[in-house]
Amino acid sequence: MHRRALPRLSSVSTAIRPAPRRYKSSNARPLATKSKGIGENAISETLRAVLSPEACELLRGGKKKKDKKLTIEPHIARTEAVESLEKRKFDALEDTSQEPIFLFDDTDGNIAPVRDRRFEAGTLVEIRRNGTRFMAVVLYTLLIDGTWLVHSLASEGVVWMHREQDVQFQLPEFVSKKLAEQCGIAEHTESEQELDARVQICRRLRSFEKRFEYDVNKVFEKARVIDFYDQVCLPDAWVDITVDEAAKKLLEGRPHITPTEKLAVQTYLLDCGPEFVVSNRRFLETQKIHVRPRCDIENIQAIRHMCITHHPVIDAFAEKARALILEYRRREVESWQETPSRHPLEGVEFTEVEKSILRFLVSSIPVTRAIQADFHLTPVAHILKKVGMYTADNYDDFMLRKLLVEMGVLAPWEEAITRDPTRLKRVEQDPLLVGPRAPTPLVPQVLGPDDLYPQDIVESLRHDFGNTPVYVVDDWNAEELDDGVSVERDALNPDYTWLHVHIADPTTLLPPTHRIAQKAFHMAETRYLIDRTEPMLPRDLFHQFSLGNTPGEPDRVLTFSAKVSPNGEIVDYKVRPAIVRNVRKVRYEEGDALLGTESPRAHYPFGQVPPPIPKPRDPSAFEPSVKEDFNLLHETSVRLRQARLLKGAVGIVSPTVEMTLSPRPFPEDLLGRSDYQPSVFRGFPDFVYGVNRFREVGARFIVAESMKLAGRVASCFLRDRNIPALRRSVGPLQSEFVGGVEEMLTERDEEGIVDYTRSLAFRVSAPSARYVTTPGMHSLLGISEGEGYVKVTSPLRRFGDTFAHWQIKHALLAEAGEKASPVLFPKTWVEELGIELELREADNKLVEKVQNQYWALLFLDRWMRDPAAAQRTHDPLQELSGWMAAQPSLNARTKEARSKVRVNQLGLMATLDELSDSDYLEVGTPLKLKVRQVKLGVRPELVMVPA
Repeated sequence: MHRRALPRLSSVSTAIRPAPRRYKSSNARPLATKSKGIGENAISETLRAVLSPEACELLRGGKKKKDKKLTIEPHIARTEAVESLEKRKFDALEDTSQEPIFLFDDTDGNIAPVRDRRFEAGTLVEIRRNGTRFMAVVLYTLLIDGTWLVHSLASEGVVWMHREQDVQFQLPEFVSKKLAEQCGIAEHTESEQELDARVQICRRLRSFEKRFEYDVNKVFEKARVIDFYDQVCLPDAWVDITVDEAAKKLLEGRPHITPTEKLAVQTYLLDCGPEFVVSNRRFLETQKIHVRPRCDIENIQAIRHMCITHHPVIDAFAEKARALILEYRRREVESWQETPSRHPLEGVEFTEVEKSILRFLVSSIPVTRAIQADFHLTPVAHILKKVGMYTADNYDDFMLRKLLVEMGVLAPWEEAITRDPTRLKRVEQDPLLVGPRAPTPLVPQVLGPDDLYPQDIVESLRHDFGNTPVYVVDDWNAEELDDGVSVERDALNPDYTWLHVHIADPTTLLPPTHRIAQKAFHMAETRYLIDRTEPMLPRDLFHQFSLGNTPGEPDRVLTFSAKVSPNGEIVDYKVRPAIVRNVRKVRYEEGDALLGTESPRAHYPFGQVPPPIPKPRDPSAFEPSVKEDFNLLHETSVRLRQARLLKGAVGIVSPTVEMTLSPRPFPEDLLGRSDYQPSVFRGFPDFVYGVNRFREVGARFIVAESMKLAGRVASCFLRDRNIPALRRSVGPLQSEFVGGVEEMLTERDEEGIVDYTRSLAFRVSAPSARYVTTPGMHSLLGISEGEGYVKVTSPLRRFGDTFAHWQIKHALLAEAGEKASPVLFPKTWVEELGIELELREADNKLVEKVQNQYWALLFLDRWMRDPAAAQRTHDPLQELSGWMAAQPSLNARTKEARSKVRVNQLGLMATLDELSDSDYLEVGTPLKLKVRQVKLGVRPELVMVPA
């Protein structure tokens, strides 16, 4: 946090000082904690659950008990002191790329790409950042300015404030929660009890550290003796290893591995050198380490030696690079309006040694996390300085990418977020076994990894919907049509409606034992990228299950039906394999016209528009019964939504960037060469910058509400049969302000929507969505505890949905007379699958988001550098404004404050620089902005400054 924006209150930790000064804007609000006491009812339940009774009493304004004085140990007794160099190093270069968790993804409730963990008080943690490493015991965690901040007591008696993602090792219940709570919430002890509690914890920590020092020396020596890296590496491919797997090799023969030994093994893997690279995301959960190939290590060592010894080959390389860069800059302007092309480079030859330098530079593109030393950093800076064409305070991946593009090693349109620029192989470990290990109703006979179902195993159970119209509503360019809806009034009570959701059924052909299923689990879902689509299931085999794919032929589906009451409650349900014979394809624009609703349209701030879509059919082209069905679908959907809103459902929306690229898919032969030989690139692909404000209205609203309904019905079906399932769950919303959640809910419109910039004032956040096996609540969707929500509507593109279809079919077969339990997979196995799937889906989501931002910033970069920019009569970048999305954070090394700002005109989150010492701006404060810099790398960043 921006420490200069905080007053010096000796009684409270710097993390929770309310800082009246920082609320400079007119709509400022007080925090729940005040230095003079805040009253009995002002302390939120969340705060009461974290803090001790004594702390709550202090916050209410009560008096401290007078305790006897103790003889204070020197390492505990401290006065206000200047920060240590270690602390400054820890706070320097703080990663500002993470967005505050006020951001909501309305489609599924994922709040942030990093899963929140909520470490229990009394947990021992190892904390790493910027080369600083220490152990501490968690005292408490508070949500402050949209970030969960952990306060932990180190062995020297200092309370450190850090983020959850700084924790790389945890040992729960290292000390009791009660003892941790007795330490108080102040930076320094204020009572005999607090002092005694901290002394006890520090002594235990020191004992743990001594044992750890012994074990880490033992592990490093063992690794040296057995040549551990040689045992686990491959010659020319990456491979993964977990900390537990490494511990078994390094501590072979040990019947039990202690926590200090496991931490020692992890320390070896993270600190020994460039051989091991920590997984970029969720290391605490995965414990996954990437092992560099031997060829990569040998190349790193060779290049580092060249730089240290000032080898003349570096100078020769730099001279060739300068010539290529100058030629590229001339050619870029000349071919600005041309279509993209690649040509051989003539007249410049790179020796094998010089190609090894290029290979080293390319392998440097992936960013090393701040918890590890970056062994590429110094040689890359040395080479960039030798080339002499770039000036910067820090040589980062943005500058490195620019060098490789201007040399022709990477194409100007090539990104390293979804493509591996090193072109090295990666050996994937066998994924979690998906198929049952014994014959079951779902797999009644032994099937090999290449065997599909010889026949439809639920053929006898399928319900025939006859000529009932099934409406498949989607975009013009939808690649998989995996859901349709039909509707009818209840025969006995017309006020009640049966809504049927029909889902494509690829499990008609695909058993869980097939290698395609194993690959689908590894992918987790289809990836819809800007330049291409990577399908989860092979299109040549499974596109036949896309609804309406073969006109005149019936479609096999899995149907989720619900009887909806006039007040929007589900009073009955059915889940059936089915056959539908009357599929009617309706595009969103056509459905909106039938409903008399205006279709939402994207905004194109820079003038270009994507190719026009085919003209939608006029409502008069549909028979009257179709319009009647759509009106009934909409009426039923409104009922369902109103019932969810009464249970707290809310959607937080903000404009998002939507990039359109042509050609798509982008040709692979227009990318950089795999042998690192530079090429000549000309022109650039066409792309369009759009800003979309996501709203579920009209036909889109019908589809979205129907899909939610199907997920609720699936959960009830599995719940009533005691079948553990992968349910998506989001816990209760919470706010930094007392009553903040309730106030925000009053701001919802009739659709349950709150504008993102308005929601900032309430500081509301929610736990990250996660998989649970019991019917948990989903606060954002308004789904109650005990009902639950299972994703089942996209089996062609999401593995979790496919997995749920297998479970449901198995249960239906068991109920139909098969002698088997309805439970296909045990609960512990499903829980393990949920953890794996959650990690893979989160990675995919983050990659898609970052790639979208990369292409958006690439557009902005070209817009600002366009040779014809002077001829424009209007430039949207000159009229930008935004909203503060987080409190400023002070970089202890540079003494500069940075923050996050939301720019709605661009649909982007940007970094805000050049904040003055007097800028104590509240989250949600509007600002005039201008672009300072566009950084294009694996972590693309738009840097802005106040206008």
